[in-house]
Amino acid sequence: MAYEQLPIVEVDLDGLLLDLENYRIPTRRDDEAGALKYLFASEDVLGAARLILRDGYFDNEVPIVIASTPGTDGPPYVVLEGNRRVSALKALQNPTLVPGHESDIRALLKRYAVEAQDLPERVRVIVAPDRAAAAPHVARLHTGISKRRWSRDQQATFYYSLVDDQTTVDDVKAQYPDVDVVRFMKMAFMRRYLAEVPFTDPSLRQYAASDDLRMSVFEYAYRNKDIALAIGAEFDKEGYLVPRSSSPEQIAATLPRGRLDALEYLVNEFRADRLNTRSPEFKKASTPHQTLVARLNGQTITSPATGAPDSPAPTPRPTGGSSGVSGSGTDTPATRSSGTWSSAAPTADPTPGPGTRGPNHPDTKNTLDLTGLGYENAPLNLKLRYHELREIGLARLPIAAAILMRSVLESTIKVHFEGSSTPVTGELSKVFAQVVQTYGSEKSLKATINAIQSGNVHKHGSIQWFNLIAHSADASVSADDVRQAWRVVNPLLRHLLRLPSTAPAPTATP
Repeated sequence: MAYEQLPIVEVDLDGLLLDLENYRIPTRRDDEAGALKYLFASEDVLGAARLILRDGYFDNEVPIVIASTPGTDGPPYVVLEGNRRVSALKALQNPTLVPGHESDIRALLKRYAVEAQDLPERVRVIVAPDRAAAAPHVARLHTGISKRRWSRDQQATFYYSLVDDQTTVDDVKAQYPDVDVVRFMKMAFMRRYLAEVPFTDPSLRQYAASDDLRMSVFEYAYRNKDIALAIGAEFDKEGYLVPRSSSPEQIAATLPRGRLDALEYLVNEFRADRLNTRSPEFKKASTPHQTLVARLNGQTITSPATGAPDSPAPTPRPTGGSSGVSGSGTDTPATRSSGTWSSAAPTADPTPGPGTRGPNHPDTKNTLDLTGLGYENAPLNLKLRYHELREIGLARLPIAAAILMRSVLESTIKVHFEGSSTPVTGELSKVFAQVVQTYGSEKSLKATINAIQSGNVHKHGSIQWFNLIAHSADASVSADDVRQAWRVVNPLLRHLLRLPSTAPAPTATP
């Protein structure tokens, strides 16, 4: 094939539109503001902006663009490759484009005030004739060593985008003979299906449509035909959802009640991490697999030990009222009355004995499990915070529980270090820096500390997650979200509550 040199032109940043069909974005955003918000939250665009300010903008990797559709308003070019870099430059030029990160961007501009004076307002781009011509180059960049490898979701969206009226799945398979294209087609269709399922729990719908639910994990469920059928998903040999006459969104919107209940239960089990890639429920012919399929189909389950029928597993239900706060996903131990949740008083687990069941799983309780936390010797006001956190009903007050948990974490850190040579004050991110410095290298705490410090807004229990819940009116929280956050911060709190303080003692002056 003869070499054809593509034109390189210089374009104003305002003349570049982010690709709203960007393969990094699992479900298509409606406008550039939505794409910017997603890329900042999930693709560390803020980190890219920091590197551009610190090291300067280098155009050794020139963004690849195509001309916008003739007759449409807006910028003349669409960015196919380089969306992170272009997003970073746009935000540095106008921080108000990303309201959720405006303060962070302005802080960077202040820190690198001298370097910011050299930020480009125009960049060079390679203009490809169309998406088809650019696709092989974009794919090669993201499957090589020099680029961040695409996630399974992003790869699925890429191969899905290649199929159109003129290009069949077989054509794509011929073009990429070493790729399991059908597998990726199933992923892409399932993602679009889940994004439009009318879940009764809004937080569950948000989770299912986001990349928090990874298709490389969820496929362990739907690749079993009996599980797929139970949740209303049937695939043909090319990976399409059937009937092919309907789109995945249309199939999802008309899902029968029984299939919707089954899907809500299944997705909720993934969200609570009770199902994962190692779960025996996905091994065909096993008893756990048969039990799961029976539950999904609403069938009565017979107990192997007694032969007595058990009830089908409860499916997630929404909380009542107008607050929009989602519940824990079950009716117990809270009770429902007139369409609203009322918190039941927590009861002690029965002591197991011959022929009796053991203690309930912590995730079935309506309150957090604070067993083993040594807060009895903490200062009075901190102790009261722990007592209140222990009493909060998660089904009714998940937001309050999350905000109080943040306060407990911040206050415990301050109390822990107040008698040391390094007392701390200020907000959570500031005081947590001392935790990192003191305990960040301890093997038993390293993973916990990294998760809290470096996790993004989707990582329950991270500083960014706590800040989002505390400061954003749009943030939603479920009981399961609070439980996941508690699992993250619990090990650190246990360590910090050990008295006397294990923080470094003051160093004697010679």
